[in-house]
Formats: sequence, C-alpha cells, structure tokens
Amino acid sequence: MNEFTAHLSEDSYFAGLPKLIQETIKQTGVEFSSQEELRQYAEKLMDR
Repeated sequence: MNEFTAHLSEDSYFAGLPKLIQETIKQTGVEFSSQEELRQYAEKLMDR
C-alpha cells in the first residue's frame, strides 16, 4: 500500500465524499498516488 492510500481517511476530499462512496473505495482496494486520481475515481463511481 502506498503512502497516499495508507492515509486515505485523513484526506479532506475523501472525508467529504458520501459514506457509500468512501466504503466502496475502501473495499475495492484500489491504490491512488494522488488526490487527483482519487477524485477521478470517485467521480466515476458517483456518475453510475
């Protein structure tokens, strides 16, 4: 697990996401190297 993903719950953008999206991201195990990658992934999830 990389540094950004290890501290995901401390990220302000992640904390502002709906709980369902947060849980989905945690359960997928996808690793992010930046907040921008996280943002793009979360936006795709929310567009469903």
